Amino acid sequence: MQAGDISDDAVLDLVGAIYDTALDGSRWASVLTRIDDAVGGRILFGVYDPGSGLSSLLSPRIDPERVQNLLGWAPRNPLLPLGIGRAPGEVFTIGDFITRDEFTRSDFYNEWWQPAGFDTEPLTTNLLVDHNATGILTIHRPSNLPSYGGKSRRLFATLAQHLVRAVAIQRRTHQLDITGRAALAGLDELDQGFVLADAQARPVFVNRRARELLDVADSVVIEAGALSAVNGEDGRRLRTLIGSCSLDNPVRIGGEISLRRPPGRMPLHVQVTPVGSDWTESAVPLASGWRSSAMLLITDPEPNARARLEALRERYGLTRAEAAFALEIVKGDGRKTTAERLGITDGTARSHLSRIFDKTGVSRQAELVRLLLQK
Repeated sequence: MQAGDISDDAVLDLVGAIYDTALDGSRWASVLTRIDDAVGGRILFGVYDPGSGLSSLLSPRIDPERVQNLLGWAPRNPLLPLGIGRAPGEVFTIGDFITRDEFTRSDFYNEWWQPAGFDTEPLTTNLLVDHNATGILTIHRPSNLPSYGGKSRRLFATLAQHLVRAVAIQRRTHQLDITGRAALAGLDELDQGFVLADAQARPVFVNRRARELLDVADSVVIEAGALSAVNGEDGRRLRTLIGSCSLDNPVRIGGEISLRRPPGRMPLHVQVTPVGSDWTESAVPLASGWRSSAMLLITDPEPNARARLEALRERYGLTRAEAAFALEIVKGDGRKTTAERLGITDGTARSHLSRIFDKTGVSRQAELVRLLLQK
């Protein structure tokens, strides 16, 4: 079988393994090897997230010493800055940025790349780009083989989307040993709501924070034993996302959704992710016959927003209204749209902005956004 030639069932199984790995980091080497075999090449997986303490550099089929040497090349590696502006999950390669001649003239190519036997058109995607956190996945074709064809590229692009979301889950949960019911109790320490649900959106496990959000019942709710939302349209979309994670679905995708709350409240953000059957059989042993479907991570942005608001008031002497306006203007959609979102007139918004400029010492909206994002 040629690289990229893989059945739908095999892709589904590999995707499930990717999500199992997000909850059990010890499986990464095995999953990366399977991706090597499916796409054809030698994969390099790296994640660095100082905020959560997550750090990993793996390549099952590249000499470990060569992989470690790669870290020393960072200041002189011409490839590192090339994909900074690319969104996680978007696939790119060297030729999208520089010519082959430019690359092959570099010291990095001649002293690290070429001796490793790689061709000059690897497939790459960012796994995460978030402040100081970075993650990247690259698969290198041996130089004695043809460059990647369309099937391999499409397969890599499909898997990249799932790998991005698996890394996002791992960032939130990697400090927990998620194996068995006792470990699931540790999920009560998460700031996010955590829910395991079947394909009919019926909750099987709900952590402390998720129970609190369900008890408030101003956004996410339980209706007829299934997860839903106060807003009817949001509820239908949520159940559709959960249903898309069913093992009976040949393409398990999940997704993200914002669940609206009453006026003046920020919406909840919900990430819906397929969960592999192997993991749920060990994590939820009492749910005999339960077919794993989805994991939901529910984030309430308001506590963090309140902390940021108070920090702005203290740092610059802003009023509460000015600080709230400053937080909204950072979203970048302009003064008038910000005024509409806050329910104030454009004249009031203009006055807020003028006073914020005076107190922060900037003179333009773009400068204010940069200043606030740095803090």
